Amino acid sequence: MFRFNTYLTKMIVFTIGVSTLPIIMLGLFFYMKTSETIQDKVNAGNVLILEQTRLRVEQILTVLDLQIERLSDSSYVTEALDTGIVPSQFILVQNLLSSMSRVQTFDVGVQDIHLINLKQGWILNSGGLNPVAALESTLSRYLHINRDKFWIAENGSLLRPGNGENNTTIKLIKKIPAFSDDPDGLFIAEIPGKQLRSYLSAHNTLGEVMILDESYHILASQNDNKLLDPQMLDTLIAKLHQSNEASGLYETNYGKKQVGVAFQRSSFNGWIYISVIPIELIRLESRKTGWIILATCVIMLLLAVVISLAGSQRMYAPVQRLYQSLFTNQDKERKRIDEFHMINEGFIRMRNVQVQMADQIKNHMRQLEEYYVLKLVRGDIKPSEMNEKLGQLDANSTKWKRMGVLTIKIDTLKGTRYSESDSELLLFAISNMVGELIPAHNRLMPIVVQSSQVTLIFDDPKSTEEFRTYMYAMAKKIQDEVGNYLSLRISIGISRSYTGLHDANRAYKEAMDALKYRVLFGQQTILHIDDVQPAQNVTTEYPKELERQIFDAIKMAEREKIQCLLDSFFEEISGQYHNYNDYQIAVTRFFVNLIRLLQESGVSHLELLGGDPPLMEQLHALSSVEDARNWFKSQMIEPVVSVYEDQRRTKYQTISQEVVQMIHDRYDTDISLEACSNMLNYHPSYISKVLRQELGISFSDYLMQYRLNKAKEMLEDTEMKISEIAEKLRYNNSQNFIRSFRKLAGMTPGTYRAEFIERQYRAGRF
Repeated sequence: MFRFNTYLTKMIVFTIGVSTLPIIMLGLFFYMKTSETIQDKVNAGNVLILEQTRLRVEQILTVLDLQIERLSDSSYVTEALDTGIVPSQFILVQNLLSSMSRVQTFDVGVQDIHLINLKQGWILNSGGLNPVAALESTLSRYLHINRDKFWIAENGSLLRPGNGENNTTIKLIKKIPAFSDDPDGLFIAEIPGKQLRSYLSAHNTLGEVMILDESYHILASQNDNKLLDPQMLDTLIAKLHQSNEASGLYETNYGKKQVGVAFQRSSFNGWIYISVIPIELIRLESRKTGWIILATCVIMLLLAVVISLAGSQRMYAPVQRLYQSLFTNQDKERKRIDEFHMINEGFIRMRNVQVQMADQIKNHMRQLEEYYVLKLVRGDIKPSEMNEKLGQLDANSTKWKRMGVLTIKIDTLKGTRYSESDSELLLFAISNMVGELIPAHNRLMPIVVQSSQVTLIFDDPKSTEEFRTYMYAMAKKIQDEVGNYLSLRISIGISRSYTGLHDANRAYKEAMDALKYRVLFGQQTILHIDDVQPAQNVTTEYPKELERQIFDAIKMAEREKIQCLLDSFFEEISGQYHNYNDYQIAVTRFFVNLIRLLQESGVSHLELLGGDPPLMEQLHALSSVEDARNWFKSQMIEPVVSVYEDQRRTKYQTISQEVVQMIHDRYDTDISLEACSNMLNYHPSYISKVLRQELGISFSDYLMQYRLNKAKEMLEDTEMKISEIAEKLRYNNSQNFIRSFRKLAGMTPGTYRAEFIERQYRAGRF
């Protein structure tokens, strides 16, 4: 029984292809030649139709052009432009309108004709004589066109601007007199866009005929653009932009559509006439021939299949017997495999296994090398194991004399296109860049340890200083490349140089310690441990006074003062503490004291500041003095200031109310600011400050104003003498009272009482 094994299938396909390919190629040749002949004939007819359309439109427009020329040279126009038009010249107006109406023939389709006098500012048309003030911008645009006469397409007529897409008007504009830099007038003839469409042939059923102006805007189309979508139209216009030829014929594709385009540029007015015919219509006739050729090929193909099946079966019989004798015990699915490819597949399978094993070994070696380097920098490799590991790391100590460590940290991801979740990937990217920038024979495998990138570098320098210069040059190169390619700011710590890998752990710690000083030196720095660690301990003093002033300003909610004091505080500790640990202790002390200040206000720091992540972790993660200052201001001080501000506002209102009540109750006694302060247990200056902030007035001014109001009440409601009122209000004598009353009320007490009695008398109350 016949089996479709792969090899047998190939034999059948080959014999069918050899037998049918010549017939198919011959059929394709005849089909292409027939299609080409049909297409050439259709294109020639399309060009002829386009030429006839252009000549017909230009003939009509030429007639209009000649009529406008004769009209502009008439004596009526000359007289109207030279002498102007006044009401008494109605005969001249009638002659002009009559001459203009004769141009508006039915075959041309002129909508309106306008005669414009630019010197006297009037326009004459079928609507009568009108001023041109509203058309100044439009006429100015026409005058700036450097031609004696020209055709232009606009939306709407001159006096009736259009507001729709289908309201296009074709205008012939002629300057009078011709070839003048300062014409006296204009003749404007207007033809509706739909009239221009009527000039196109309605019997062209193959495609679309369109007319474009010099700016490639559609003036008219035969079928209202039903065959073309806007995007295809834009594609055709773009090709016309690229061509400077007067006429042409080409084919273009838009998506799955293919069209033939014929175009002609008019030398009369610069318009472009386009005829677009879908190729599908042109090839409609050629498909009949194609079907005949296809039917012939199918018949020949069937005969070839029958012959190929019979011949291939006889040719495959020896191969089938050999295959069955070799693989009689194989499964049935195995019989469908190409026999000649079985051995080849076996070799390919073995090669793939070998490549996979090599890749796995390579990956394992890389992981093993990273593991050994990690143990090396952590100091987990024993000295007795060092020589054995050196061979596995390809770090033979005879090849170099000095060794050092570079550590890299990302300064910040703020202001970059990355987020915090990208930090690990960025560190691995930096590690790969380090591996490319530093030659392999001068380093061990770059690794990532926690949030840092670590690289062991070694070389054979002539001196320690030369090796230090080399490490700095590598660090600078890495920093620049990371900035260029990843747009990241990084800081790099450099250790001292050592003679052996047994000091790798010490060098790693030194490089990490150097990186800590970026808090003091700023971001994007390269720090060598010898440059940042002081040679000797320096006695420092914590700025307690600045801290006290900051806390006082917080209690008083003086934000501007807090900002200045906070800047001074961090400037003091960053300039004084050259040791990173001392700086961290000072910042931590300031942090703890702020927490204590918040607790004194009665508010829990967890309730106000939150704890995710913990505040101490946020503080230690800051990478510069500026970041620390901004963090303290926004995350710590501002919330505490808000608490004290709320408490102070409530407290101030209570104190001011108590002082005001004391003045109201004891205004006729020897009350003073000191006496009120003693009763309220506050300092007099504090009471004075509270009153100024809450009432906007001092204690003495408020007391004097209140006594003045009481004096007015006594002058109005009682018959007490002025001396008695002065004594009751605790003035030393009447003169002081009168002087104070005149200063505040603008008159003496006696005058005030007299005016009050007079007002009452006039009001009829006496």
